[in-house]
Amino acid sequence: MGSHLFRSNGGVKLIPEVCLQIAEEVINSDPKSAGSLLRLSKDFNFLLSNYERSISKSLRDVNKDGFIYSNADQDVILSSRMPSGDIVVSILSYPWVDEMHYRRRTIDFLIEHEITEMVDTTNIAGWPTLDIPKDELFKRLGMFKKGAFLLLYRLADCTTGLSETPAIRTRQSEFLESLSSDDLASLGVIVEVMGHGFFTMTKTAIHDSGLLNNTAMPPSSASHLYTPDTSPFEDLWNDNWIRECMCVFEDLVQKYGPAFAYAYIEGSNDCVRRPDLWARSKLQNGLDNMNAYEMGYTMSYASLQSVVWRVFCKKTGCSLQDSWNVARELVEVQMEVYKV
Repeated sequence: MGSHLFRSNGGVKLIPEVCLQIAEEVINSDPKSAGSLLRLSKDFNFLLSNYERSISKSLRDVNKDGFIYSNADQDVILSSRMPSGDIVVSILSYPWVDEMHYRRRTIDFLIEHEITEMVDTTNIAGWPTLDIPKDELFKRLGMFKKGAFLLLYRLADCTTGLSETPAIRTRQSEFLESLSSDDLASLGVIVEVMGHGFFTMTKTAIHDSGLLNNTAMPPSSASHLYTPDTSPFEDLWNDNWIRECMCVFEDLVQKYGPAFAYAYIEGSNDCVRRPDLWARSKLQNGLDNMNAYEMGYTMSYASLQSVVWRVFCKKTGCSLQDSWNVARELVEVQMEVYKV
């Protein structure tokens, strides 16, 4: 190469092998830095471009445990940067490394967030009902959630390259048919859990906002949890509107994966892109479609969660009425055999 790539503090020119090691460390700690490194010079761009797959493979090995639930084995996946548009990410590339780290952070966030709190309000003892110490139970719950999020990522990623709703629904239905009853139980339970979490958070936000008492406008910290400006005021007094929102939210989590939940909850922190506004618009669009269907104006698709339960019932031989209890039992059996 005609020019040096890096120099040491003492002015010594560093050979390409050392430059690659430095670049690998930098990209692993800050995946977005790959773009800046590629723009450093023509020589450095040439070097990093030629070794992109090698560096990405090395980082996959280094982060093997961290990437295991991010669907790291699929050749082409959806971007989690909402709104993603038609952006797809190819395996073992710098954008893929960034996507894997982003998914890992998303999973870690959602596991600890109240939206995935696994509490059955009909059971004062809580659920799951495993007779184990509390600390161990939390570890097993975390392991369950990670495995379930992997299934959600796979459900979303199976639609990579598709843009039309009929094709997306067909592909996702085929994917669900390919899953085992245990996987379907995990998928169905995590979506129900997140739906319940959404319901609780939204109801609390509405009550805390002061809207029901005709007091001050809601605080900005809660404003992203609902869209009262597009809903009749009287609907905020009952739970029907929240339940409709919950159904749409569950469907969007299954369409876009855990990234949708993260964008909805945390997107307001991204002052430039504001993915929370996109998530709210998707939620409102889903509500509009639901209302149009109920009024007979349009055709509609069954919710994906209903498809999950239909396939689950077919594979387990249980009735739809019993599906929730059967699924919970299967999930508890899975959690019992985890190696903590």
